[in-house]
Amino acid sequence: MKGFNKLTKEQQDILIRTNIKHKAGVGTDYKDGWTPVKVSPLGENLKVVFKNGEWLHYTPSGQWY
Repeated sequence: MKGFNKLTKEQQDILIRTNIKHKAGVGTDYKDGWTPVKVSPLGENLKVVFKNGEWLHYTPSGQWY
């Protein structure tokens, strides 16, 4: 995923942990579109762009919006 290696270890953990939580309760078709393809820091949050073209903020507390 573009930008992952530029994140700090803490930011990488936030991304991985929040993405697992984000996909946990949804079906396979939904999961496929929400595969992260690009990530960048945005203040305390991460801006995560997905395969479907949408993007969300992932927060240090494991929330997304």
